Amino acid sequence: MLAGGETKGLFVTGTDTDVGKSLAACAVIRILRGQGVDAVGFKPVATGRAGRRWGDAVALHEASDRAEPLEDLCPLRFAAPLAPTLAAAREGLEPDLRLARSAFARLCMRHRAVIVEGIGGVLVPLDRYTLVLDFAAQIGFPLLLVCRAGLGTINHTLLTIREMERCGLPPAGIIMSITRPLDGALAKGAREEIERISGRKMLATLAFLGAKEGPYAPAASMFGRAAAALAKQVDFRALLGRIPQRRGR
Repeated sequence: MLAGGETKGLFVTGTDTDVGKSLAACAVIRILRGQGVDAVGFKPVATGRAGRRWGDAVALHEASDRAEPLEDLCPLRFAAPLAPTLAAAREGLEPDLRLARSAFARLCMRHRAVIVEGIGGVLVPLDRYTLVLDFAAQIGFPLLLVCRAGLGTINHTLLTIREMERCGLPPAGIIMSITRPLDGALAKGAREEIERISGRKMLATLAFLGAKEGPYAPAASMFGRAAAALAKQVDFRALLGRIPQRRGR
């Protein structure tokens, strides 16, 4: 386990790409920081540069109140919007997860809580030997699964839950994110079926909060609204377990 003994955290993963992982992760960080918890975000690998920015990494940096350099919160960044192994190959590189593990360990030494955001779904390859779910197992934090509300989500979510359970990493919680206005009408039925078949209750449903400002990151104004919505539905401090009081830095 890479996390230190006192450090609490969550590993936010999803059923696919663009399902609301970044929005959920940033909202959790904001909720915890608003409650006086020294929480920061971490994303081992980001792909898909828009201009000069990796949207997800920048979003976590902002949600963390820029408490750490962006390079420490997201040590591996590749330009192409592909799986990390493929995006790195476009640049003649291989992802070096030793950099990610070292950066994560440093964050755990300096902060009480780290909210880790994966990339894509649970079986996305981070390097030649490590899938997202493998890295989550190395981190050792409870997993928070984010699914979307659109057509197909019952199958995608149940497959993801089954694979997580098969690996001995069942989700500690599930959040359904409504990423398009027209999917709102599908959310209730999909949620009920997922709960019925999986036997797992969802923690929350995150309503549609507006379109993104760019292709790879939620609009900055969405973070606060997402945090307010999730804070009404989930006690994240309880989900993480007991978090000691803030320590001096």
